[in-house]
Amino acid sequence: MSANTADSPPAPFRWLKSAELGYAEDANTKNSNQQMDEQEEQEGRVCFHCGKEEANEVTFPKCSKCGVASYCSRDCQVSNWKSGGDKMGHKHTCAAYKRVGEDMMIMFSDDKDAARQDVLSKIRFYAFPYAVYKSSKAGRGLLFVQSDSSLAVMSLPIPLLSNGRSCPQQRSVFLHWLTMEEYDKEVCRDDFEMAAMRNELKSAVETYDDKVEVPVLMRFRCGQVAVGVAPLVPDYKLCQILGKEYYGHGQDSG
Repeated sequence: MSANTADSPPAPFRWLKSAELGYAEDANTKNSNQQMDEQEEQEGRVCFHCGKEEANEVTFPKCSKCGVASYCSRDCQVSNWKSGGDKMGHKHTCAAYKRVGEDMMIMFSDDKDAARQDVLSKIRFYAFPYAVYKSSKAGRGLLFVQSDSSLAVMSLPIPLLSNGRSCPQQRSVFLHWLTMEEYDKEVCRDDFEMAAMRNELKSAVETYDDKVEVPVLMRFRCGQVAVGVAPLVPDYKLCQILGKEYYGHGQDSG
């Protein structure tokens, strides 16, 4: 019996290659991204608990553990540490904010690996059943996970930036199941830099055990791209059930 259950911690991933690619953006995308970056930089910090803005020449003290989360008062910091209801306390998000820092940038390779794993762990009950279902129809391939947000933004447990403000756009990912032929014709044709990941992808697609793992290609707005092999969590049988339930309506007839 598989040890992977809904309550078990995410299994480790095998990252085969990662890179920082400089995408050639069209004018509209470049302007949109630039405006978003400027908005994030220009807006001042707010209290992570109550949302109060820093006044002129007044700097809120920060969490001593992460050095990021700021609070207008001791009461707000204490209240925010555990929180309650549908609000996740800083106790559970502190490490993630320490990883991205005040500048919302992940600097170290190990932290980037952990951040990508956190993203996959959050979406695993949709992404992996999708992969199992699609592979049963299209054959061996890879799960292509894309996001219009940066890796730093997507890795945070809650949609608050390091300045305490809400993310300027909704965080989301796009899932695709691709065969290697589709990867060559569709992905590499539109983005020649993605061809740099081909050898590792091809090897992963040819050798993975589809009953326990899935090849993954992840691409983020910041240019962070990585290839890895992820264990199926939940396990294969549950992924089959969920995949058919989520994605199989109207697909099995005819």
